[in-house]
Amino acid sequence: MEQQQNWSTELYKGMEVHVTTLQKEDAKHQWDYSVRICEPGVDATAESELAAESGDDADYRSANEALAAGFSKGYAMVNELKE
Repeated sequence: MEQQQNWSTELYKGMEVHVTTLQKEDAKHQWDYSVRICEPGVDATAESELAAESGDDADYRSANEALAAGFSKGYAMVNELKE
C-alpha cells in the first residue's frame, strides 16, 4: 500500500525546498525523507520542473527527526545550486 505524501515547504535563498517523511514499511519505528527543490510556484510533483531531488539511507526515530534532516539536506542542496 502506497503512503500518502504530505509535503512541507520552506522558501530558502529563492528556491522552494519540499520535504516529505515516509515511514518504512519493514520497520514501523523508522522514518526516512524525500527532498525536492524547485523554483517558487513550480509544481514540485512534476519531475521535469525539479532543480534537484534527494533522500538518504539513514533511519530516523520519528517523522519530526526525518523532517528536520530533510530540510537540512535541502538547504545544503540549494547552497550547492547557488554556488
